[in-house]
Amino acid sequence: MTRTVLLLLVMSGTLYGCLGGAARLTPGQQKLAVLQQRAQLQTDRGRQTEAERLLQEALRLAASLDDRQGQVSVLLQQARLARQTGDLVAADQVIAKALPLATGGPYHADAAQERALLELARNDVAAATRWAEIARREEQGELIASRLNLLARLALLQGDRERAVQLAEEALKKTTDDSLAAERANALRMLGMIRGQQGRHDQAQQELHQALALDKQLELPARIAADLEALAELAGLRGDTAAQQEYQQRATTVRDAINDDKQPPPQPETP
Repeated sequence: MTRTVLLLLVMSGTLYGCLGGAARLTPGQQKLAVLQQRAQLQTDRGRQTEAERLLQEALRLAASLDDRQGQVSVLLQQARLARQTGDLVAADQVIAKALPLATGGPYHADAAQERALLELARNDVAAATRWAEIARREEQGELIASRLNLLARLALLQGDRERAVQLAEEALKKTTDDSLAAERANALRMLGMIRGQQGRHDQAQQELHQALALDKQLELPARIAADLEALAELAGLRGDTAAQQEYQQRATTVRDAINDDKQPPPQPETP
């Protein structure tokens, strides 16, 4: 399975067929892709147990086919799920299995970036930066904007706004292709937040609105909420209390809807 397939599968929930690559996948690889997509859909709905079950099935399938890269892609998805649900110990154990398999292969940059995100979740920004640099160094091209955006985020956390702007602007230049719209929105959001802190409010508002438009087009609720929250913060910096409250209310509405969607389905009443 190619990294582009995994990107579409995990980050946007789109099947491999949208790339016209389905014909090149064996039946086993097709089944693996479907299992990973189903797991991602369950993750998005907050159904962790079912997502974990599907990923375990996918991992067994990849192992039975001696598909090392397939195993890495599933392990990375498992690590991401554990990290996002706050189980950092499990995430560490899984990424420790993935890294040796990924080293030197097409998933090396992805594994390094997932390790960077794990270190960030542990609040170890220095270690996160080291792994993020490895991810950028190992990147073979198609996800360079993602690597740069993470480095920009880490630079901002370390108080280096100048470097953060430089990295985010570089990421922006790498996202002209429509398939990279999500990373373009990430770069625009980060730049807008920094411009706001620098007092460049008009430019900040323009960039944040561009990010919001892209995330709405992509239908990414969590990122839409982040855009609205950034716009609320900017409105506060400008002293526009009414706009601040409006944006914050819209963000709250989006996040409440996300949480409602993640609730488990009601159980039938016992007769």
